[in-house]
Amino acid sequence: MRSRQRLIVRAEQILDQGVTLTAEQWHYLNHVLRLKAGDELWILDGQGQRWLGEIQANTVKLLHPDCRETELTTEIVLCLALLKAASFEQVLQQATELGVKRILPIQTARSLLQPSAHKYQRWQRILQEATEQSERLYVPTLSAPLSVAEMVRLTPRGYIASLTASQLLWDYLPQMDFSQPIYLAIGPEGGWTDSELEQVLAAGWQAFSLGQRTLRAVTAAIASLTLVSHYSERYRAIQQQH
Repeated sequence: MRSRQRLIVRAEQILDQGVTLTAEQWHYLNHVLRLKAGDELWILDGQGQRWLGEIQANTVKLLHPDCRETELTTEIVLCLALLKAASFEQVLQQATELGVKRILPIQTARSLLQPSAHKYQRWQRILQEATEQSERLYVPTLSAPLSVAEMVRLTPRGYIASLTASQLLWDYLPQMDFSQPIYLAIGPEGGWTDSELEQVLAAGWQAFSLGQRTLRAVTAAIASLTLVSHYSERYRAIQQQH
């Protein structure tokens, strides 16, 4: 038996025990997913709620809520330099799958991308589709771009990937407080400028390395998130044992 399909809807579309779908959503269910009346699927509001639903003639009936937990107990915040469009979108997708809660685009000296309103709409669709695919309960939030100065002013101290760092990210994991948000900053292709890195470190951030090899920004982001995400899962397992 194949797994049930998933659809994220806005909270205001949910009325009583039914869901009012848009024409675009009906087209997606009927012509893309090939679902028909009587078929069941998961309905999510992207804000932590999930229900089993059944397709009917002109609505989706909510059968019962489902409380299966798929979120990390730790809030991971990715401060990601604005990369080339395809690279940035790849990170958005995979960061969602790895459990990131918030994404802060960072405009750096070496950033090439100047996102438009249309681009932001596309990015929101990517986040939503990745949330559905990975069976998460929350769609990650995506902020407006921040400068490096705004990043250090508006966020707590975090961890920043640097080509010149001597400390491995792995070595920092045991000392991270996974009961608090973890901030990870990943720079653009070519890395942070000296002045950017100095500014972040002066604010109390800690620089980390991912090894002896020079990684592309996409690889660095996914490698960093994988380590922190999996260590967070370990933290949850330990908490549950106690």
